[in-house]
Amino acid sequence: MNGDRTAIASARGAVVPVTASPELLDALARVMSPYIAMETADAPVTAPRVRVVDDAPRGEGWRRIALRSEYEPDRVLWVDDTRRHLALPRASGEWTLQQLLRSVRHLVRWQSYARGDLFLHGGLVRAAGTGIAFLGHKHSGKTSSVLSALLNGGADFVSNDDLVLTEDDDSPAALTGYGSPRTINIRTDVLLELARTAPALRDLLTQAGHPTNAFPGRHHTRDAIRSGEGTRLPGSVWVRCAELARVTGRPLVSEARVDVVVLPRFGSGDGGPAISRIGPEEALRALSEHVEGEATKYDPFLAAWYPHTDGERRTRLLRRLAARTPCYRLTQDMERLGEATSVLLRTVRTAGAAA
Repeated sequence: MNGDRTAIASARGAVVPVTASPELLDALARVMSPYIAMETADAPVTAPRVRVVDDAPRGEGWRRIALRSEYEPDRVLWVDDTRRHLALPRASGEWTLQQLLRSVRHLVRWQSYARGDLFLHGGLVRAAGTGIAFLGHKHSGKTSSVLSALLNGGADFVSNDDLVLTEDDDSPAALTGYGSPRTINIRTDVLLELARTAPALRDLLTQAGHPTNAFPGRHHTRDAIRSGEGTRLPGSVWVRCAELARVTGRPLVSEARVDVVVLPRFGSGDGGPAISRIGPEEALRALSEHVEGEATKYDPFLAAWYPHTDGERRTRLLRRLAARTPCYRLTQDMERLGEATSVLLRTVRTAGAAA
């Protein structure tokens, strides 16, 4: 389209030139902040590129891909594997922005993964200057722990489900964790439980702007739930990072030092929350379960664009994390998340004072 321009999306040495309308580039910059910056600059000719188009690209080398999901419309794009170029069709409403954001985020992540940064299935907050990483499998309580830390512990938000670790140049004893502009998927039952003490969270059920929330997908059918008043609600809500910051009143930060690792789980609430520290060998085994084997499972064709990655560096970072960072197991229940957060922060402060 006439009037399109190119800007560079960049984060920690990863660069992605993006060609789109000025309005779309401005919107992209807002939803990526503070994790990925947009600027006008030159990029290496070998950098992977993304552009928004009105019609299918012409010329050899392009192929059409349609990726399906139970929660949203098909993700359609054209791919040139040789030049590492992506072309996205202009869609209606917010979907163009959402698909463009995903493409940029995935390409930035693959560049980080290729250089050997450590990808973990977890989130990160910073509470009173202490970086606390929450790692765990699906439904272990990671998102609940992150949200409770924001609401009950006055923490700053870094990431929820896509934590990446690298060296901290200013503090050799610690690693730095950083996030990306990935939407936070919050189960509605978790949101309603937290909203009992933080009513503003209920606004996310009607005001969260991610287009998936309005799409009649599985979250509105098979996963739907009933509120206490009998209202039919989607099983989960997709929330942008800035929206989470608004309703919790806590700032977004792009990175934080990782001072503590917590492995949460839901258990019986009979005795209240329980926390216990584990040693380096057990920590290494536990942490290894949550290492991501690729930059992202989405847009799977991108794995072929980055066949060579620094796995040895990831192993070094993992061993360093297990050996030097205190690691805890936290047992909690949904009705006493605030209490669990208090126990965790008290334990962290005590351990820090004794160190």
